[in-house]
Amino acid sequence: MDMKKNVALVLGSGGARGLAHIGVINELEEQGFIITSVSGTSIGSLIGGFCAMGKLNELTEWLTTLQKKDVYSLMDPTLSTNGLLKAEKVFRKLNTIIPDVLIEEMNIPYAAVATDVINREEVIFTKGRVHSEKWFFKTGF
Repeated sequence: MDMKKNVALVLGSGGARGLAHIGVINELEEQGFIITSVSGTSIGSLIGGFCAMGKLNELTEWLTTLQKKDVYSLMDPTLSTNGLLKAEKVFRKLNTIIPDVLIEEMNIPYAAVATDVINREEVIFTKGRVHSEKWFFKTGF
C-alpha cells in the first residue's frame, strides 16, 4: 500500500543552478510526496512561487524554449543596491506567464524570504500581489 508523504520545501538561491529545484520538485512528486508548503529566496522564491501557484509546468516550458540569444536579450545590467541585474525584462515576460494572484491565495502555502540590507533584517513575504514584483526584487532574483 502506497502511503502519501508530506514534505515542506525550502529552496535556496543560486541563479541558473537554482533551476535544479524544478527537477527535484518533479521527482518528489513522482515519488508520491505531497508538497504542503514552499519557501524560498532569490531563484528559490521564483521556482517556489510557480510551484505554489501550480504553474511550474508553464515556467518549465518557457525556460526550455530559451536560446542563448534570448537569455542575453532578457538581461538589463545595472549597478545598484538591488543587484547587478534589474530584471525588468524578465519580469515583463514572466508576467505574461504568471497569473495575477495573491500570495495568500496560492494553491500551496508560500513564503518568499529576503534581506532588508539597510535595516539588516530578514523580510518574509506571505501576502500581496505576485505581479507587484516587490517580493521578487527584494529576494535578490
